[in-house]
Amino acid sequence: MTTLTLHLLPPSPNNAKVMLAMKLKGLDHEVVEYHGFDGREALVEATGQPLTPVLIDGDRKVYDSFAIMRYLDANWPNEPRLFFDTRDEQRAVETWENFARNGLAPALVVALNAVFSGDDDPAPFATSERLTNELAVRIETALESSDYLVGGRISAADLTVATFLAPSVIDPESVPEASPVRAIASRVRLSGRFPRTHAWARGILAIGQEQPAV
Repeated sequence: MTTLTLHLLPPSPNNAKVMLAMKLKGLDHEVVEYHGFDGREALVEATGQPLTPVLIDGDRKVYDSFAIMRYLDANWPNEPRLFFDTRDEQRAVETWENFARNGLAPALVVALNAVFSGDDDPAPFATSERLTNELAVRIETALESSDYLVGGRISAADLTVATFLAPSVIDPESVPEASPVRAIASRVRLSGRFPRTHAWARGILAIGQEQPAV
């Protein structure tokens, strides 16, 4: 039986959502983690490119978290499915994926860049928090009528959005002190004005349990 191997260079919400997807589908897999600049060189040597996640399935390498999610659903169509069969629901998933990629991701990157630069200026973190909370209005509204973002069940939309929101809802003390995620989680917080979003995101992230949130 072919072993699935997932190559990761943390921290990354894209890594986290694929890990959640594999846990949700009950797929056995090995994880290879790389760290720092030396890790990136090793990653390129192993996978042929510098970004993660990378899924290796036998002699096939699948790049890009969005492509990996679709690959998993197509090749392991067991429940729960990550995507939908209807055009409208599939479009809705893709809309939420774009929301995470073009909205939540840039907001998170503002804080992440500040952490990596070693800048103690609070302004980038305040900007990241403001943008995150502005975007959360849309999530909270969607959750008023359903427990999930699309189709009344968990899907790739939930995994994608929740992992990009993770630093603002997790307990900073639950993250290793040296992790850049902890630095963000201690400064960028989702407002208590969004109780549904808090509960939903924590529920999605709990699927990973022992796995890192980001």
